[in-house]
Amino acid sequence: MSLLAKAAGKPLAAKLRRVKPMTPGVPHGARIRAYLTGALISAGILGVTLKAYALQVNNADLYQNLAEKQHAMAVSIPAPRGEIVDTRGRPLAISADTDSIWANPREIVDVTDTAARLATLLPNMDASALEAKLGTDRSFVWLSRRVSPELAAAIAKADIPGIEIAREPRRWYPGKSIAGPVIGRADIDGIGVDGIELALNEQLTGTQGAGNALRDARGRRMFADGMAQPLPGATVKLTIDRSLQAIADEALATGIAANSAKGGVAIVLDVATSRVLAMSTAPTYDPNVGMASPPRNKPVTDAYEAGSVLKLFSVSAALDAGIVSPGTMFDVQSVTVGPKTIRDHYHDITLDVSGIIKRSSNVGTVKIAQRFGKAPLEAAYRRFGFGAKTGIELPGEQPGRLRSASTWRDVEHATMSYGYGLTITPLQLAAGVAAIGNDGIYRSPRIVESITKSTGEVEVMPVVPGHVAIKPKTAQQMRTMMGTVFEGGKGQGTGQSVVVPGFYCGAKSGTARKWDAENKEYSTEKYLSSFVGLAPLDKPRIAIVVTIDEPSEGAYYGGAVAGPVFATIASESLRYLGVPGESLVCPPPTPGKKPLVTPPKICTIPSPPVPGTPSSPDRD
Repeated sequence: MSLLAKAAGKPLAAKLRRVKPMTPGVPHGARIRAYLTGALISAGILGVTLKAYALQVNNADLYQNLAEKQHAMAVSIPAPRGEIVDTRGRPLAISADTDSIWANPREIVDVTDTAARLATLLPNMDASALEAKLGTDRSFVWLSRRVSPELAAAIAKADIPGIEIAREPRRWYPGKSIAGPVIGRADIDGIGVDGIELALNEQLTGTQGAGNALRDARGRRMFADGMAQPLPGATVKLTIDRSLQAIADEALATGIAANSAKGGVAIVLDVATSRVLAMSTAPTYDPNVGMASPPRNKPVTDAYEAGSVLKLFSVSAALDAGIVSPGTMFDVQSVTVGPKTIRDHYHDITLDVSGIIKRSSNVGTVKIAQRFGKAPLEAAYRRFGFGAKTGIELPGEQPGRLRSASTWRDVEHATMSYGYGLTITPLQLAAGVAAIGNDGIYRSPRIVESITKSTGEVEVMPVVPGHVAIKPKTAQQMRTMMGTVFEGGKGQGTGQSVVVPGFYCGAKSGTARKWDAENKEYSTEKYLSSFVGLAPLDKPRIAIVVTIDEPSEGAYYGGAVAGPVFATIASESLRYLGVPGESLVCPPPTPGKKPLVTPPKICTIPSPPVPGTPSSPDRD
């Protein structure tokens, strides 16, 4: 290289050598790689910073909610269902904690093995059904609810991962089938589905407890402080007396068995207040035992043509209006209304109004109704509560059917006077009978006495205001006539074979043919036998209605079929209530014999001072 070139290049090289590296001794390539790595890290940090900003600022609410859902949970604690008790405070429905088995499928590793182990412990569940339950992605499934303590102990001892035991309330009915259709039942989740359980479900349910808890890594709950405790449901006190209910249930069941009947109803009302003391339905059921279709509570859900027991109300209305008096005489051989000629079972020639009730004369009742008129008869029936719901605190009540008198034909006017052409429920009938015993004051029946809230506040149900159905004098006249129904001898009453041990009562029998919808005519084989009345007659304490549906042992008249059930309920109920009775002239009862099935013919009580009207027998 020439000296000129060296001279020319020297200043440039010298100039370049002035820039010294920041990391002397480090190769150039290594420095480049370091710069690139630093740039990438800086970019990564910037990206993380931007993402963190987005998460914590821009989308803070969204992810906060997600975190709370994952780690925090709202917990509700079921409230104990309120008790149902009778008028004396004895339990009819209570709740008690019991064990239930559940699983968390997310904690189960070997589903097949777990299902096989459980199948040996859980009754009525095979391995395939359990495997289907445990193979889901859910965190909670019920396996078996309300199990026995022994089964719960066996499950706990097995210590199977993912299988847990929980405590939950179960509904118990200490009286079993006593008043079953009235009380109703609550389902497995504690929701009322029938009877009082349904009608007052809101009051009985109570208020659930609530609070917050945290989940641990396995999803288990860790409860926090400040849990709001559940408030138990209200205690509902009924007007029913459990002892009277048992008397009515047993008497009705025995009467139905004795007559091989389809079913029946028995009701006992307090005369002064129309409070329901007993309400029986047969067949009945035990709410402790699950049933797909439990029997209806027939006293409120079934309306029917009641037959001759309606004569009490048509005759009393005419008496009250002054159309007739107890001694008014009628020719009762027959009566023709349009194309229909009505005759009685037996051929009395004449009867007075008292005898018409005693002998249950259709002819005499029709002639009284004809004097009385259509519109007044309809109005009287409505004063006794027919054609409208009573408003009782029970579900499914039917109003029955009572058409406007303006639509009645003459023959319907006639048949309605003795119980055909209108329908009523047994409860409506019982309330009407109670009005006669209450000096003519009608009160709508009630079955709830009080409701006591969890706070201790007591709501007492007031006595329902009444209205005048008939005058007190008329009610007294009707009670006297009802007493003659039990008289025997010549011109005996339709209830002459019915003996109420120790008490003098008043009653009315009824035998109604049932409508055959298929043949569109009244059946000659299917009957509804009734016996209704007041006990005791001098100062009525209770009103009783008994109906036996389709007796099939030969007898079907109300006095013969339903009368003995009435007698048992009346006598045993009055003795339980402490009502003084008469001394008996009776032989000791035969062991094992049911007095209502085979009433002692020679058992008598002193005859009351009520004059009878000689006449030929009727068989209503």
